[in-house]
Amino acid sequence: MKKSILYILAVAAGLYSCDPYKDLHDSVQDDLRDQRDNDAIPASIEISADDQVFFSMKEAQAFIPSYLDENYQANSHTDGRVVEVSYTVEAKNMTPKSFFTDSDYEIAGNEFCKEGEGWLIDTLKFEDADVEIILEQADYDYLGFRYPNFSDDDFDEGSYQGYTYSSRIEAMISDVLVTQRKADRTKSTAVIFDVYDGKSYTDTLVFKADTLKGCAYHFLPADDIEAKVTTIFNTKYPDQVKDTQSAAVYKVGEIGGDITEHTNFFENEEAQVWKMIAEEDLTQDYYILEQADYDSFGFKYPNFSSSTPQENYLPRFLTNKYPYAQEGDNLRIKYDYYSGSTNEHIVEYTFMNSMWKQVAPYAEEISNMDKFKYKHAETTWVLSQAIVIELETEDYKLTGDDKYNNFGYYDNVEGEYPEGTAVENVIDAKINHILKENYEDINVADQEVSVFYQYYDNGTNTVSRNFIYDAASETWVRQ
Repeated sequence: MKKSILYILAVAAGLYSCDPYKDLHDSVQDDLRDQRDNDAIPASIEISADDQVFFSMKEAQAFIPSYLDENYQANSHTDGRVVEVSYTVEAKNMTPKSFFTDSDYEIAGNEFCKEGEGWLIDTLKFEDADVEIILEQADYDYLGFRYPNFSDDDFDEGSYQGYTYSSRIEAMISDVLVTQRKADRTKSTAVIFDVYDGKSYTDTLVFKADTLKGCAYHFLPADDIEAKVTTIFNTKYPDQVKDTQSAAVYKVGEIGGDITEHTNFFENEEAQVWKMIAEEDLTQDYYILEQADYDSFGFKYPNFSSSTPQENYLPRFLTNKYPYAQEGDNLRIKYDYYSGSTNEHIVEYTFMNSMWKQVAPYAEEISNMDKFKYKHAETTWVLSQAIVIELETEDYKLTGDDKYNNFGYYDNVEGEYPEGTAVENVIDAKINHILKENYEDINVADQEVSVFYQYYDNGTNTVSRNFIYDAASETWVRQ
């Protein structure tokens, strides 16, 4: 029995014994390999336009972390490191625009009407009016006219003093009769005035005292614009799918005050919820012709060809598909074209002069750069707002290291800086001093910075450290 136990122990010892020197050697080799992998990651990277062109910054920022994972071996030595990645974005065509009308503002609850004493156009004949008035220079001056006449389109619906009236000229003459002429409200009044429509002529309208109503249509400064736009878009375009984007052109101002026009971009991010987005987040819109579209053309096969060119079909197709298109709306269409084999083509149309016209494709490529930081705990790269700083002679001069313009291994320890002040790491303390004195404008709460500097240890190399500003302690804390 004793021999059996000894035998078992011997076998167990053979199975579980290890060479501590080999383990140490392997550990050192693994660490050296990680250091080499980390050193192989450049401070700046360019994704060539020949390899990849993005349709938006958002698309690029979502793609780049996986690109870095696939091309570089980040590890614990990379933790907190920031790299700059340059890439190319194809500029967005004009998104479909929605110019909000009075009826749109009414949908959103932004119709503001006022009624008051005024004058309305009467059906009486000129000779039957009780009183006759001829408008004079002072009346036109009061209305803010440069010339003493109205224009022909003033007879139509229009805006006056921030309110929309069924007839702009009715509202203006009513104001003159009330404010300037103090007209007798018990008598019908014939008003004689001049009109210019390529040539000048004299016209006459008869007015009677009555209640005048005008309405203002716009958003208020305190309005939740996203909520208002969501209400309008969901009413006008109820079938828009998620991620649809559109530009909204709308007015904002106080009732009866100054009104300003705004253009902003919106995306249908959730079911029937439109969110305002930045212009750089726009993605290139393509409409891809489907089987049903080709069927509507009466085609046997789902493609165009030399006998059925797209330009004979797409303008009418777009007119039917986008009945509310606005001047300047732009759309790209992907379609299949057969000429011995089937290939995908792209054509671009712009809505001009009330019809869809084919235009030369607009594809401007622009360069952009973003910073990405590696988080080892999450084993992933994330978009970083860190500022990248490379120390210069003036920075080393501040800490007394300008003889060689570097820090040394002898600083990478506990010590004193400045003299008499104990610190955990002298290099960290020196960088803190530099950032506070030479880069004062970036000393704001939670600002991140990646500092590159020259480091001497039997040779000089460029290394980096990452810091974040703690406003409470007014200190840059190493990450």
